[in-house]
Amino acid sequence: MKKIALILALVLMLTPVLVACGGSEDETSREAPTVSEEVVDTGFSLDQLPELDFAEQSFGIFIDKGGAQYLISEEETGDLVGDAVFQRNIAIEDRYNLTFNMVEAEVNQPVAEIRNFIMSDDKTYHMFVNVQHNAMPSMILDGFFVDWNEMEYLDYTQPYWNSRVANDINFGGKVYTMGGDLNLKTYNSTNCVLFNKNLFDDLGIDYPYQDVYDYTWTIDKMIAISKMGYSDLNGNSTWDKEGDRLGFNGWGWEMNTAVYIGMGGKPVINDENNLPALNMNNERTIKIIDKMIELFDGTNAVSEMSSPALYNQMFTEGRLLMKDGFITGLSLNRGSDYEFGLVPYPMLDEEQGEYYSRAANIAHLCYVPTTNVQLEETGIILEAMSIESYNNVRPTYYDVTLNLKEAPDEETIDMVDTVLASSAYMYEGFITASTLDKFIKNQFNSFTSWYAGQDAPFRQQLKKMIEFYGA
Repeated sequence: MKKIALILALVLMLTPVLVACGGSEDETSREAPTVSEEVVDTGFSLDQLPELDFAEQSFGIFIDKGGAQYLISEEETGDLVGDAVFQRNIAIEDRYNLTFNMVEAEVNQPVAEIRNFIMSDDKTYHMFVNVQHNAMPSMILDGFFVDWNEMEYLDYTQPYWNSRVANDINFGGKVYTMGGDLNLKTYNSTNCVLFNKNLFDDLGIDYPYQDVYDYTWTIDKMIAISKMGYSDLNGNSTWDKEGDRLGFNGWGWEMNTAVYIGMGGKPVINDENNLPALNMNNERTIKIIDKMIELFDGTNAVSEMSSPALYNQMFTEGRLLMKDGFITGLSLNRGSDYEFGLVPYPMLDEEQGEYYSRAANIAHLCYVPTTNVQLEETGIILEAMSIESYNNVRPTYYDVTLNLKEAPDEETIDMVDTVLASSAYMYEGFITASTLDKFIKNQFNSFTSWYAGQDAPFRQQLKKMIEFYGA
């Protein structure tokens, strides 16, 4: 194992604490611990779980098409991440005397198949893995999935699970979907801001790293940088994305909600009674939309809902100062003719004190169906898979998939830690990227009138949620 991966194994245990607290010099220290041993004891072991003999039964997992990369690996091929996944699966099979039956669906978002499996009482699959949008939230409300609190030996508060999933899109103290190191595909879909270091240098702009460390990286600073990025490169005295340089851009379907979430936008929260409550019709939301209109002013940055290909091309060509991207952009942009860095999405203001990096609704999360009659055993197996992933797959993922072994500077590693530790999820069904796009395109904050027209259906939807999660 590479030294960088060993260091990260320790850093990952500390990052959630560092990101949640802003301010002091000690809390934002950039010094990584020195590691001299070839094996790092993370403090988590399969020995902490009860013994289990699954009696040579199969453990079934049905996976959305495109979501099996970190779950299914049939043999060792020399691909380091794939081999780590294979070794994890073999270790679990041998320890618990089981055989994995992991099946990748033939279609994207196979919600009809999942629904049919459960309604027909088909017990083939112990868990389903699917993207969080589409019909999954409504299937939860229809009672198709198990509350993870019912699995005695599964502890979703541990760092190998993503506790933000439990807090952001689950309510009433109940958890019907979860993500974490079990399937690192969820991390691939975490938004961040990529920036062109060469352009920053040419324009005399300081990299925003220190602002991130100091918890002063705000939307106002990003807007100021974006305005410095525009240039009429083709000299036609007209703004055009085909020939000019822009300050910031990306694909609106991903970017708009990333900006919104980064500034603390959260449509639904747990209220004082631990039940879902609407959290939009307030001063913060109005401020967030005001700032989005200011950022996407139609010149330095624009909101576009068309194909993301153009903005990827602009970034590659050096005609985009900053770009919305996923964390995997680290590896996708390696080999470019320029150096680039990344930072989390900015806060609304310094009082926010915490970064929120949108985990896209295409993130693949885990659901345990009500047809599962082996909940105790399932909890042990899922916990074991997560521990093995945390100890062995995740460091390799950092080293290879995110290509941090070739990271140009220590700040890049720190920013990856910050982005992943600050991942945040948004409950679908209330405000969307296209709604935000309308406000931006009009360059007028019509949120109040828009919300008035949505109030009745929103409250009807919320009523159903409260009845379900409060039962």
